Amino acid sequence: MLLLYSATMFVGATLLFVVQPMVGKMILPLLGGTPAVWSTCMVFFQAALLAGYAYAHASTAWLGASPRQAILHLGILVIPLSVLPLAVNPHFLRAGDANPVLDVLLLLSVSVGLPFFVVSATAPLLQKWFSHTGHPAARDPYFLYAASNLGSMLALLGYPILIEPRLRLRGESWMTQTRLWSIGYVALAVLIALCAFVLWRRAAAPAPVASSDAPAGPELGGPAPAESSEPPASFTSIRPASMLPASMLDKEPPSMRRRLLWIVLAFIPSSLFIGATTYITTDVAAVPLLWVLPLAIYLLSFILTFGHWPDRLHRLVRRATLPVILTVLFLMVSGFKQRIWITMLWHFLLLLLVALACHGELARSRPSSRYLTGFYLLLSVGGVLGGLFNALIAPVVFHSLVEYPLVMVLAGVLLSARDPEPSRSLRVDLAQALAVVALGLVLYSDSLSVRIDFEFLTGLLKIPSETAVAWLTPIRRAVNKILMYGLPLAGVFFLRRRPWVMGVALGCLLLVSGSIDARRDDQIRQARSFFGVLQVSRDESYTELRHGTTLHGRQSRDPARRGEPLSYYAREGPIGRLFAELDRRSTTRRSAVIGLGTGTLAAYARPGDAITFYEIDPLVRDIAFDRRYFTYLSDAAARGVSVRMEMGDARIRMEAVRKERPGEHYDLIVVDAFSSDAIPVHLLTREALRLYFDMLKVGGLLALHLSNRYLSLEPVVANLAEDARLEGVIWSDEAPATDGATSSTWAVLARTREALGNMARDEKWNAEKLEVDPRVGVWTDDFHNLLRVFSW
Repeated sequence: MLLLYSATMFVGATLLFVVQPMVGKMILPLLGGTPAVWSTCMVFFQAALLAGYAYAHASTAWLGASPRQAILHLGILVIPLSVLPLAVNPHFLRAGDANPVLDVLLLLSVSVGLPFFVVSATAPLLQKWFSHTGHPAARDPYFLYAASNLGSMLALLGYPILIEPRLRLRGESWMTQTRLWSIGYVALAVLIALCAFVLWRRAAAPAPVASSDAPAGPELGGPAPAESSEPPASFTSIRPASMLPASMLDKEPPSMRRRLLWIVLAFIPSSLFIGATTYITTDVAAVPLLWVLPLAIYLLSFILTFGHWPDRLHRLVRRATLPVILTVLFLMVSGFKQRIWITMLWHFLLLLLVALACHGELARSRPSSRYLTGFYLLLSVGGVLGGLFNALIAPVVFHSLVEYPLVMVLAGVLLSARDPEPSRSLRVDLAQALAVVALGLVLYSDSLSVRIDFEFLTGLLKIPSETAVAWLTPIRRAVNKILMYGLPLAGVFFLRRRPWVMGVALGCLLLVSGSIDARRDDQIRQARSFFGVLQVSRDESYTELRHGTTLHGRQSRDPARRGEPLSYYAREGPIGRLFAELDRRSTTRRSAVIGLGTGTLAAYARPGDAITFYEIDPLVRDIAFDRRYFTYLSDAAARGVSVRMEMGDARIRMEAVRKERPGEHYDLIVVDAFSSDAIPVHLLTREALRLYFDMLKVGGLLALHLSNRYLSLEPVVANLAEDARLEGVIWSDEAPATDGATSSTWAVLARTREALGNMARDEKWNAEKLEVDPRVGVWTDDFHNLLRVFSW
């Protein structure tokens, strides 16, 4: 019996969490690969989970854990079979300026809402059924929740490692992800039917002596159950009563304060894991691999805390949480540079500790099985609120990813609140908090510098300059960062005995840091959309546009250089040489550019030329066309260039242009979407390449901007070129000569070698080769192996 229930919970959880990255990957190409896609997906999945838990709670409160309730659930299990296998309909997504959040939620509701809702009810229902089976462990069925989350975590980790690289998303074969999920759903329905049969047999058995602890009323509101929702008194637990949490021995209904605490404890890890996912994927790529790792950590915390979680280990985790929070905030505030995998480990460690601490508190305060479904319902409410806060509220209220550190502060306050009150007076703590904030203001603004310098030491010890640069300079930078940004945060740690004072002081420090950083970076505008945070900064020489930490364009403030293309697009660099080649071919040119940025490439357009920009983010368009910031586009239009905008995902809009204007073909297509922190992988697949060349003229060229800090995309392009039998050249310009230019890597593909023109013989275009790498494979819409191209 125990094996049957555990296996059913495991299969249900596996289906529940395989479908999340699978469906996310289906809709990702429709929305430009932005990290916000996953945040919005999580809101939907958490809301659907809440609906499933609400159904489980309401049905057991109405019918009890009885054969009637089992028959109802078996009937509901049949309904989703009508919508399998899973698929998404892109027509629910509106193109143009519309905010896609509501469109994504509608798309998910129609496509996967019903199956996900039904499967999500499995965990609380089966635990409730199990508590009425007469098994020795029925008194404390919460251990099944740990088994359920184990299945969830294995499914999440298995998806990017085992499933995604080997199985296509869709197709006629049964060996596709969607069809195998359908088979798994049928298997789950069979297992649930067997669990219901066990429950029926128990109901048919002679009734035990009535429990003296029978519930006096409804669990958390609603009508009183027709049958007892408490296991019979004759049942005994494998774990003796002395080992159960005191909260499980309390037969009184949970107080309102306790219920609110459950919601808050569920809210914090939910918001934090979405915040961590957004923060990390903004700097790497919006792909299932980096989605599932934070979620797997989140689920691991449930497995550990709802199993046998020792009190001593729980106290240790809770005490370690605040130092790690302060360390991560230090890394974020100071801009301390380190390898991306080290940064990711710090954020993952933070998420793990906070989730363990909060979920450990939930496990320690869980009620008796009489209130089981209500307990899970409130946990789900907290999870949904966390998702809503990050995905829907924060992008509207905040102009940066401030919700992430804000929830860190809340976690530090809540978890420190469990410590005893300090012996010193409140006045002393307030004075210390004021001193910490003042110290932060002085240090962060450079009003006072606390630094070390090794020049005297290197001169005294006659250390060679090369050794000093290689070894001492990084140490000096790290120590100075700690002295400048770490001292105020260390002062916050000593306020932990007065949590609310600590929270106010920490919040003020973050506010001071953000304000000073904005002024130090000469920031003149910061705005946030569904697709990310954009910053416009201006110094004495240039105006720049950045998305997160990535430069998206630069224009000189010198009137004599205003029309000069800079950053990645300098005339002496790869893209400049490409346009010089095209200028020799014809007097007019029609070009398409995927990724607007500041519109720098419009500087290459001549009078009579036509250039079409494909851009998904309306905010980028608004900034690029605003003459207060950049003038590349307005200057091009003034000199007789036809500038056209196509708003929406580039592939969808290009497909639409091909149908709406079948005679429109380009001499050049520039795909400039991969230098961004979160790359849209669907723009670099076999299907995307086929579309680009369908839109090119016979001798047309495809230019791909491959500059990226963390992904080596050159072998991806090489494999695609070989697969499509295309010719290509590549140029990595590491030391641009133009003032204001930055290093960049560009690849150019053509149908024939002759179509490349002089670039086929240019030394710089041929200094490197597009090297094929079989391990990377040929990327398609259904397959891409990010691990092979990740620069750890």
